[in-house]
Amino acid sequence: MSCETSYKLVEIDGIKPPSTAPAFRGTDCHEILAPYARWCAQKRVKADFAYLDSLLSSATEEVVGIMETCRDNIEIDWENFFAAEISMGLDGDFQPTYSYDHDGKPLPMDPLWDFVTRSNKVPAYCAILDTIYLMPGGRVARIRDYKSHPRPFSADTFQGKLYSLMLFMHIPELNEIEFGLQFIRYANKTETHKYYRSDVPQMMEDIRRERNRQMDIHEKVLYDQPLRTHGGSHCVYCPCVLDPIHIPCPIAQLNPMTNLSPADRLNWRLVHDVMNRTNNKAMQDYVEGSGQDINSQDANGKHYTFGPVEKEKTTYPLFADNGSGGFDMPIVDALLDWQNAYPEDLQPKRRDQKPWFLNLRIGSTQLKSYLKAKKRELIDNRIKDLATVEVKVENRITRDAEVDDGAGEEYREWDGSGDDEIQF
Repeated sequence: MSCETSYKLVEIDGIKPPSTAPAFRGTDCHEILAPYARWCAQKRVKADFAYLDSLLSSATEEVVGIMETCRDNIEIDWENFFAAEISMGLDGDFQPTYSYDHDGKPLPMDPLWDFVTRSNKVPAYCAILDTIYLMPGGRVARIRDYKSHPRPFSADTFQGKLYSLMLFMHIPELNEIEFGLQFIRYANKTETHKYYRSDVPQMMEDIRRERNRQMDIHEKVLYDQPLRTHGGSHCVYCPCVLDPIHIPCPIAQLNPMTNLSPADRLNWRLVHDVMNRTNNKAMQDYVEGSGQDINSQDANGKHYTFGPVEKEKTTYPLFADNGSGGFDMPIVDALLDWQNAYPEDLQPKRRDQKPWFLNLRIGSTQLKSYLKAKKRELIDNRIKDLATVEVKVENRITRDAEVDDGAGEEYREWDGSGDDEIQF
C-alpha cells in the first residue's frame, strides 16, 4: 500500500515476490509458537522446553537459534489462554463472517466462534491472530503477535488496530484490548498499545479509509489511470527491485533502493566512515594547533565555520549538602510540592498513558560507576531489583571477531554516532 505500482504488480497482476529467508523464518516461528501455546495451555504450564525442542526438530538453523535464545522469555499465560493462530473475518459492515486464507480460498468460521452471530457475507477484512488471552470476567483481552524482526517497532500499527477491532466485533462484551508485539529475538521486549470499546467507531473509520485506498488502486488499474510510485523499505519485496531487468521500476533513476545493491551501500558506508574520521581528526588538529577556526563559503554565499562551540549540559543533582552533615533532595522536594499543589497535572490525558512522574529516571552511567565497588555490593543488588530495564535495538555495523585484524579502536563500532561532533 505504500507504493501503488508495487501493489498492482503483486496483488493484481499476481507477480509474487520470491520467498525470502525472513519470510520462511517468520512462518517457521509461527508454526512452532501456535502449537506450543496450545500445548502449554492444555498441560496447564507456563513453559515446556522439552516439547518446544521436539517442535524444533525440523526447523531451520536460524529459527532454532532464535527460539533457543528466547524460550526463557516466552511464557504462556495458560490460565487465561483463549486461542492461538485463529482465523477471523469481517464483512463490509464490520460484522463477523468467514475469512480467506493466504491463497484466497474461503475458510469457514472456526468452531470457537459458534457463539458469535455471523453475517455469512463476503469478507472485506481478514486476519489470523497469533495468541489471544481472555481475562477473568470476559471484559479484558490481550493479543500477542510474535515478531522475529531484527529491529523492534511500535505496536501502534494498522495491524494492531485491525486485529483488535476483529476481536471487539467477535466478542461484544469486551471493553479493553491490549495489543502487543513480542519480539522474540530479545529478552522481555514487548511493545503494547491499548484499545477501548469507545475507540471502535474511530477504528472502523480508519480501517475503512485504508480499504477505500485499496479499492481506489483497483479502480485506477481498471481504467488505466497512472499509479503513484514511491521508494522506501517496501522496495525490498517489490518485483521491480527483485527482477529489475524484466520489471523496471518507473522511478528507477530516482529510487535509491534500485541504484546500488545492499552490499555496495555497506561498502560505501565503510569507506565514507573512515574518510570522515580521518578528515575530522585533521581539522581538529589544525584548529587546536593554530588556534584558528576553519572557514568556508559555498556558491550561494553561505558561510560555514568549524571550530570550538560552547555546548551546555544540564543535570539535576539528586542530593545536596544541607550543611549539617546530612543531605537534602531539593529536586524531589520540589516535585512532591508540585504534586500536592497541582494533583490534576499528574492525571494522564489518555487512558493508555501514565502520570508523567513515572517517566522520570536516574541515568545508570554515573550510578553504576559508584555501585560497582565491592563494598557496595548489597546496595547494588537492591537497586538492580528496582531498576527498569528497557531494550533498545539500533542498526549498527559489526565486525566478525574471527577475522579481526586488530586495525584499531576506530574500527570497533560503525553506528556513525558522534562522527560529526568533535570534542575540544
